[in-house]
Amino acid sequence: MEPQIAKQLIDETKLLVEDEATEWSAVEALWQPYIAQGDIDAQFHLADFYFDYFDEGPEKEMEMKRLLRRAADHGHADATYRLRQQYPEGPERDALLLKAGELGSLEAQRDLGALYATGDWAGPHDALRGAEWYRRAAERGHAEAQYSLGFMYLRGEGVQADPGNGLEWLRRSAGQGDESAIRLLADVYRDGHFGIPADATEAQSWQERYKKTELYQLRKQRWGAE
Repeated sequence: MEPQIAKQLIDETKLLVEDEATEWSAVEALWQPYIAQGDIDAQFHLADFYFDYFDEGPEKEMEMKRLLRRAADHGHADATYRLRQQYPEGPERDALLLKAGELGSLEAQRDLGALYATGDWAGPHDALRGAEWYRRAAERGHAEAQYSLGFMYLRGEGVQADPGNGLEWLRRSAGQGDESAIRLLADVYRDGHFGIPADATEAQSWQERYKKTELYQLRKQRWGAE
């Protein structure tokens, strides 16, 4: 599917699902002509919207699972990532996540970075491989992966400690609005962590940005001003 056509259909579908009165048949009608042509992107997107927004009963659910699997079997990265959510935790789910990451799913690459870095899965705890997966997603613009990779450089986990490189990745992430990166930059410059000299001007600048984030407002509601 041409990217412009996919974007148009996705935008139209999002407008439909914003209306609680929208019936599934209206969404299906948008994508069906392309699905009838065997378009793999269309198969993935229709199933993806279904599992996010609708519940039409077991028969329709099975149909959408078949579409998702068909797209995944044809090597669609995001379909493979989404398909793994249909499985309980275990080897099959992990294998699909790895396959999705190798196929190029940004979310899968970010998740693999986190799982290898923390060891919070059936696979190994390997900070080096965690950093490698984070890097794959970070270099393609994934803000959370950029934050995590930057933090690993600051801490020297899975990579040789490199404060300059860490700050660069954090700034890239913050530039995309990642609230955790903005907060960490404010803290680092305020307190001079990780061998980075304290800088009151930088700290103030990042703190002002942090105060505008939803994360700050939430923490303020729960625990008071920081």
